[in-house]
Amino acid sequence: MTGIDIDEGALVLAAARAREQGLNHIDFAHSDIGTYRADASYDAVIGRHILIHTPDPRVVVGIAHSLLNPGGVAVFQEYDFSVVHRPFPDAPLYDRIFEIFRAFFARAAHGNIGTRLFQLLVDAGFPSPECRVEYPMDGGADSPFYEWLAESFRSILPRAAALGLVPSDEVVGIDSLAGRLREEAISQGGCVPGPAMVGGFARKR
Repeated sequence: MTGIDIDEGALVLAAARAREQGLNHIDFAHSDIGTYRADASYDAVIGRHILIHTPDPRVVVGIAHSLLNPGGVAVFQEYDFSVVHRPFPDAPLYDRIFEIFRAFFARAAHGNIGTRLFQLLVDAGFPSPECRVEYPMDGGADSPFYEWLAESFRSILPRAAALGLVPSDEVVGIDSLAGRLREEAISQGGCVPGPAMVGGFARKR
């Protein structure tokens, strides 16, 4: 088993966790998956939130196909920010944050990559791929979703601002965002839908 990531820090953390659990059969490679090559072949290739960030997702899915043994399975899980499920009742702050998410991933990455999974698998040579879409819909004072959303937004905010997606006069208040999202939801007993997540899988002939 081989874990591949372009982020060396993530590999160090993954290796430490593998050792803690006695999973000594796992190797780790510091590499860009778009250029990764190996002498070995595999029974499964799994990618999660990878294609949305890669310059050419078709190349990555093609590499997955080339690395598989006959009968091996490729599995990808990707967000799709082009799919919108509005909260109820209306939640203006939530809507504004997700408006920026959608615009950012449409400009800076592949915002509809989840919906594209089926075609990507077909184009790579996989017959009869299967895809499913789901997302959490949560609420209440104890939901972890507000912190997750705020910290995810924090991670894209500098680049979103640089792209002009957050006007300079707009007050985001990133440090208080989670609390305000929580208050907006619980003050009206509302739900907070998460972004759509598409899972796609297929076997190599």
